[in-house]
Amino acid sequence: MDFSSTKKAVPSVDRALNLLELLASASTGMTITTISRRLSIPKSSAYYLVTTLAKRNFVRRKAGEHLYFLGTNAPPFATNTDAESDLKQLCSPHIRALSQKLGMVAQIGIREGSEVRIIDRSEIPGLRLDSWVGRHFDLHCTAVGKALISYLTDSEVESLVRTRGLPRHNRNTLCSMELLKAQFTESRRLGFSTDDEEHELGVRCVASPIFNHIGGVAAAVCIFAPIGRLAPEEMPNVGAEVVKAAQEISRKLADHPVRGFLGALNGAETQAAPGK
Repeated sequence: MDFSSTKKAVPSVDRALNLLELLASASTGMTITTISRRLSIPKSSAYYLVTTLAKRNFVRRKAGEHLYFLGTNAPPFATNTDAESDLKQLCSPHIRALSQKLGMVAQIGIREGSEVRIIDRSEIPGLRLDSWVGRHFDLHCTAVGKALISYLTDSEVESLVRTRGLPRHNRNTLCSMELLKAQFTESRRLGFSTDDEEHELGVRCVASPIFNHIGGVAAAVCIFAPIGRLAPEEMPNVGAEVVKAAQEISRKLADHPVRGFLGALNGAETQAAPGK
């Protein structure tokens, strides 16, 4: 039988596998509250799911704390490296098409703790910008960083800020939590985030989140260019193209999940978007 051709699924089994994947992505463990929110299920359901799997050692609880991890009987999941490679392969044709269409550099970023790391990018002949695969950026002053954390709760954002702070890169950098939260509200309304010379003078960026198969922010796609090539009045139209690319990638990620990759490399956590 070709199991890939059927749409039927057992909800309880599906939830259990989603939970195991979720825990595989979070090296720091998760509480029942976090599991409930990430999987969009009631806390009582999350509790019974966790305790049932714990009886079979698929899940374990950290002694003296309310944190849950994968247990000794949990199946092996894709490593971060494998999952990242799969995600890059899935995104690659989309960012190259986007880059060619707009005549700007496109890249994919993921969150590692309190920073962004670029995992793939396109190249435009004659257009050189200060970014490369493997480069790390701050979250609060880059479009790709804002897209990655715009769906986090206020407490999660505040926790990141306590860890990293809000470093000022130039006179345009937002160094206010209130202004940052206001931008997140607008980003969720529009579907994209912007960086108007906040990280680097002379460069503007637009980015949109990529959602995984359980609705978490897994990565973000970003377009950036010199200010002479991307005027402020053009950013909404560019944003619409970036959102379209991010949605196409999100649909593919939902249909063919990158197993083990839930947008939470090295312990980073993401919140699902409303309605996901």
